[in-house]
Amino acid sequence: MTAPDYDAIVIGAGPAGCAVARLLAAWRHRVLLVDRPGGQSRLLAESIPPSAQKVLAALGTLQAIEDTGFMPWRGNTVWWGDDSPRIETFPLAAAGYQVDRARFDALLRRLAEQSGAEVRTGLVRDVQLAGDTDADERARPSVTIETRGETTHTAARFILDCSGRTGTIARRGLRHVDSPARTVALAGRWTDERGFGGFDSTHTLVASYADGWAWSVATSPSERHVTVMVDPERTDLARGESALEVYRTEVGKVRAFASLIAAARLSDGPWGADASPYTAREYSGRDFLLVGDAGSFIDPLSSFGVKKALASAWLAAVATHTALTSPAMRDEAFGFFDRRERELAASATRPSARFAADAAAGTPHPFWLARANEIKDDELDDAPDPAVLANDLDVLAAFEDLRRRPDVRLSRGLDVRVAPRAAVRGREIVMDDHLFLPAWPGGLRYLRSVDLVGLTELAPHHRDVGDLYAAFVQAHRDVALPDFLGALSVLIARGALVHDEK
Repeated sequence: MTAPDYDAIVIGAGPAGCAVARLLAAWRHRVLLVDRPGGQSRLLAESIPPSAQKVLAALGTLQAIEDTGFMPWRGNTVWWGDDSPRIETFPLAAAGYQVDRARFDALLRRLAEQSGAEVRTGLVRDVQLAGDTDADERARPSVTIETRGETTHTAARFILDCSGRTGTIARRGLRHVDSPARTVALAGRWTDERGFGGFDSTHTLVASYADGWAWSVATSPSERHVTVMVDPERTDLARGESALEVYRTEVGKVRAFASLIAAARLSDGPWGADASPYTAREYSGRDFLLVGDAGSFIDPLSSFGVKKALASAWLAAVATHTALTSPAMRDEAFGFFDRRERELAASATRPSARFAADAAAGTPHPFWLARANEIKDDELDDAPDPAVLANDLDVLAAFEDLRRRPDVRLSRGLDVRVAPRAAVRGREIVMDDHLFLPAWPGGLRYLRSVDLVGLTELAPHHRDVGDLYAAFVQAHRDVALPDFLGALSVLIARGALVHDEK
């Protein structure tokens, strides 16, 4: 078995590829990032939510993003199902970013290079995985790259497919389309030197109409990208009409945008991109991971596409780092990545399907009816949503009961099981104890940063909730009292802790 040329080869220099290459290189691994020629041209403008700042900070890219001066994203102006606009402003003056993806991706690529990743521009002609041949199963996976007519074969310990919809590895039968309804994004860049009066430049504009929906992102005070999302089979695209004519026709149907573009000129485009959602049957193999959009593509209506790609890249870096530094943990690390990607893809479908249902209720058009039924209850992940738990009647009742009791006598419930399961700790995936209950068959360790295993161990030893809180903070971490009380109420409501009434 020959030594590999690299620890990891990353295919694709979009947000996911650049982010995972940056982290692995910063953690002193040998990384090759392969960027296809022209890979950063004609990309959509996108909105990155304020909640992505935590991920950007973990990637070490937040300050660079701030310094670049992207237009802030402070909320949305939405025309959904009717002609009345709804203003949605982010709380506490939070702001995300409205980015031109070409500039955004180029910045992330520079940051990956600065961290020590080798970047090579070329076309990936072939990927050889360990199980592709009858050769020694210890053989390293390799990539065949064509650069300016020259072909090289490069081996690595692991290959990370970050090639987006292209799916260099994912297209080997690892994907399935979640819905037969296809969606195409037609985008154009509009310019108005006087600015787009009447429209908040810090807002993403979103509007539904009978045949689809549209959104607009400001990349400067005088420039906005306007994108329409349509079913190509229900437009004149299927009948050979030019993209320009179809684009102008569809934009013209969006009454909410009429005054937006009335005095503006179409300065670039339109260009098209397939925006049909899909997921993967498997997100990992023995020597590869499907990262970001290579594994799953969520409906742009969620506005979480870039954040999802970056979060996927962070977890892929952690899983790969674990496999490189602790080979015995490879299967657990890659299995953990696979589970989390499935959960992320499933949870991302919920808001989009609900928006589609709302639009379909007022506009019984085939475009919306085909998308309104995409959500499936059995595909939703088991992880509890803190926002849902905050309004759960059993949890609220448990909290009120705690308030009324002069003291508490808690013991662990009969159905509780503590067992190890893979979890992230720092840069690695380790085996960590989790709580398993009928309500949490997949196990749970933390809720709002509260260590549930630690709380169930401490609770039987304290008769006063205040003393229990102080002991928990001393033994584990400083958490907010409301989060602690919420977690304690959830444990009681779900039977992990029970009151001893003797």
